[in-house]
Amino acid sequence: MGRKYTLLRSQRRQVFDVLREAGLEPGEFSWAEKEEAGGNFVVSRLNYRDPAYYFQFSWYEMSSWCILSPGRYRSFEYEHPMNWKEQEASLRAWAQCLKREIESPDPWTELAKYRIAIGPELPETMVNETISGYEADHIGQLLARLADRMEKDLRLSPPQATLVRSRLGYLAEAARRQKSRDWLYTALGVCATIAVALSLDGDGARLLWQQVGSQLGNVIRMPVSNGRGFLRQG
Repeated sequence: MGRKYTLLRSQRRQVFDVLREAGLEPGEFSWAEKEEAGGNFVVSRLNYRDPAYYFQFSWYEMSSWCILSPGRYRSFEYEHPMNWKEQEASLRAWAQCLKREIESPDPWTELAKYRIAIGPELPETMVNETISGYEADHIGQLLARLADRMEKDLRLSPPQATLVRSRLGYLAEAARRQKSRDWLYTALGVCATIAVALSLDGDGARLLWQQVGSQLGNVIRMPVSNGRGFLRQG
């Protein structure tokens, strides 16, 4: 192991204060010693409970660096502080970036969970057929009716009702330019988006999809998650 350039006790105390000032809980962090590239030097590293996030300190030489994960605009960044004051500034920036990341919900993960809750993937053997103009008109009418029902049953606020009508309106418009299988994928995505926006639980997401299926099952083939397979017009 190389020479140690780890932090002083007084510096570790300053790190504690920086975390508290940023609104972070110091108890969620731990200290480690890390060899820099080549193994010639050992520096201090502050690890967050999520191993993807850490701050690795520098030893203040021209060729040394500290590592910020997360960085300001990337998953990690290098900086080259030449003294403790500069390194403390990097630490403060990192603490703000970390707080930003851990407090930012990931809507893509939520969408994926709702997609699973709504129902199974569409079978590859399903015919991708043209939606006629008559069917598209009927789909638009049924989706408008569904928006009215959701607004009433879920007691949506005006902003929520506007969002639901906007998303279902988009779905109605998509029926005029997409084929049936492609449209169903769009419908799954729209329902998942609405479920996230309304903070529905898994059961609520499934109920939403079943409502769409019950409204449109006589027009276009609709997968449902209750084991009954598919609904389709005669």
